[in-house]
Amino acid sequence: MYTILKSVLILCVAVATLCVIPVHRAWADLDGSVPILCGIVSAAGCDSIDGCEAATADDLGLPQFFRIDFKAKRITALGVLEEGMKKETEIRSFERRDGMLILQGVDLRGWSMVITEKIGKMTLTASGVEEAFVFFGACIIPQ
Repeated sequence: MYTILKSVLILCVAVATLCVIPVHRAWADLDGSVPILCGIVSAAGCDSIDGCEAATADDLGLPQFFRIDFKAKRITALGVLEEGMKKETEIRSFERRDGMLILQGVDLRGWSMVITEKIGKMTLTASGVEEAFVFFGACIIPQ
């Protein structure tokens, strides 16, 4: 009886370990060393007259999904794009600090993005003259 329980326990630990390792590995590299995929979940657009309003990425002219290649210093839009929308933008600044990836650039407006290394939460802000946009989402390492 003890041998059967011990075998079952070892099997359960082995299965649990196999389930946890791929997840841990996926987040372990969320440090800017490999390309990642990001998606926008919610957004808001603000201006100096009307204040802020909830919106979607599409409402504000951004793709819902994009790829970040840290080594190439490029963000690439994924999926079908509206006519006139740029497919790529340059990352002008990239830094790791306090468990966050911090990216900045300029493309019609100044923008900044922060991604948490541990769980991949993402916030993107863009601002122009008397206007600002905030996007919330998440990023993962494609498997």
